[in-house]
Parts: sequence; C-alpha cells; structure tokens
Amino acid sequence: MIDGIGVWIVFNLILVALLVLDLFVLSRTEHIVGLKEAGWLTAFWTLVAVGVGAWIFIAGNSTQGVEYTTAYVAERALSIDNLFVFLVIFGYFRLPREYQAKALLFGIIGALIARAIFIAIGVAVISAFSWFLVILGVFLVYTAYKLAFAGDQEVDPGRNIAVRIFRRFMPVSEEYNGTHFFTRLPDGVRAATPFLLVVIVLGTTDVVFAIDSIPTVFGITEDAFIVWASNAMAVLGMRPLFFLLEGMVRLFRFLQYGLAIILGFVGVKMIVETIPATEEWLHDFEKSAHLGDQGLIFISRGIILTVLFGSVLLSALFPEPGDGPGGHHGGLGGQPPAGQSTG
Repeated sequence: MIDGIGVWIVFNLILVALLVLDLFVLSRTEHIVGLKEAGWLTAFWTLVAVGVGAWIFIAGNSTQGVEYTTAYVAERALSIDNLFVFLVIFGYFRLPREYQAKALLFGIIGALIARAIFIAIGVAVISAFSWFLVILGVFLVYTAYKLAFAGDQEVDPGRNIAVRIFRRFMPVSEEYNGTHFFTRLPDGVRAATPFLLVVIVLGTTDVVFAIDSIPTVFGITEDAFIVWASNAMAVLGMRPLFFLLEGMVRLFRFLQYGLAIILGFVGVKMIVETIPATEEWLHDFEKSAHLGDQGLIFISRGIILTVLFGSVLLSALFPEPGDGPGGHHGGLGGQPPAGQSTG
C-alpha cells in the first residue's frame, strides 16, 4: 500500500516539475493553440496520468489503483463542465486567444491550491466526524439535482465579488498589455489589466469547483493521497482539454446528465454507508454473493465508469441538432452581456 511522508514528497516534487515544464516549455510563447496541438497535449497529460496510475497499481495495491482510476476519470469529467464556464469568462473579458493558454495555466495553479486546501480540510473533518460524510452526500445529491434539472446557468463574471471589490481599490485599463498584470495609463497612473481580472475570476471560480469536486472523490475513496493524486492529474490536463472542447462541443450533449447520475449515486452511497444497519447488510450481501472483500467497491466503480462513458457515447451518436459555435455550450465564448464593459 502506498503511504508515508516520503511518497507525498516525491509525488509533489514531480508535480512541481510538471508545472515548471508547462510554464517554461509548453507555454513559453503566447500563441493560439490549435486543435492539433490541443490533441497532442491532451494525449501527453493523459499518458502522464496513466503513468501515475500504473505506479500506484505497482507500488500500492489493486484497490488503490482502481480508486485512483475511478477518481481521475470522474474529476476529468467534472472538469469538462467547469471548462464551459471558462469559455464564458474569456468571452466576457474578450480575452485574445493567444493569451488564453497562459490564463488557463494560472487557473490550473489556482485549482491545485484550492483543492489542496479543501482536501486537507476534508481529511481532517472526516477523521474527526464520520457523520460529515452524510453532509457531503446530501450536498452531492443536491448538486446532482441542480445539474440535471436547473438547466444552463447564466454566468456573469462582472458580478464576481472579487472583481467588484478589486475595482474599488484599483483602476483597471481598457486594453490588454500582453499577459502582464499591470500597466500604465496615459496619465501615468498604475492600473491593473483585464488579464489580471481574468486570473482573479478564474481563481475564485476554482474555489467553487473545488467545493463541488472534492466531495465526489471522497465518496469514491477516503485515501488522502489518492484524492490528491487524482485531482492533481485531472487538473494538469485541463488546459489543452479546453482548446479541444472548442472544436468538439457536440460530444458532450448528454454529459451533464451523466455527471448528475454519478453525483447522485456517489452522494446516496456516502449517506447509506454511514448508517450502521445498512453497512452491515451490504457486508452480508457481499459475503453471501461471494463478491470478495472489495466486490461492492468494484461494482460501484464500474457503475460510475459505465455511466460516464455511456453519456459521452450517446452524445457522440446523437449530437444536438444545429449544435455548433452558436448552439448549446458553443455560444459560451461569445460577447459580454449587453451594456457591460470589458474592464
């Protein structure tokens, strides 16, 4: 079994090295990321995640390996829904396409920090209060309901509280200055650029995404290292996946319903497993059905993966009529709301 402070140190050093690679090699120049480049980068980060999974299977055990794989796939799927919100943010601030890759990189760093904080809090709370899993379970069921029945939500980055507070204390220029955070106005006053506002909005939405996603992974496993490793690997692959989404939005017509089913299933599972009588009944069923000690775990993982890939397959087979740049999700990268300014 993978455990111990040494494993955490080694993994996090590798994670830092990967971030440096992304910052100074893969993102060293400002350019528009095309579909081909996004495809290659997505494949690269997926292979990195697969390599981590293989290491967990070999150095750890099969249970940890299956938990990592399931958590990684679930987080990767949830990140797809998050990336649609990023499209709204970039469209609202009219962020030039050649700056989007760098903005997403800052977003990735913010996402890792947010997840690290919430994972640490989650482990501490769950260790002290097992009933906290019931709260997380109820939250997931509620999130599943909103995802399935609330419909598309209008996201107005201009109403982001962090941006509104920031504008009270510092002027913001109307023009971008590359990917710099600050610039000088014609009268010599130092001002923030719209690019900094984009990063601020990404950072604050990362907190919301972490609140949504961390309970999902804790419903799959309570192993803190597996939770962190799966989250980190899923987040690292978000940047190229964003650009891949711009040309492949049709594949995800039914994804939100698949995610809703997964969130609801995991939430109910977390609630049920905290009830002593139900937990004992499940254990007896597992034993009488000769499923083995980890039988129900593998069954639940199989349900999650089946629902996820099934929703993607259905989306590919039955794309929404008329879907495209101006259709469902495809229009998220458009113009800002009427009457609103960019900076």
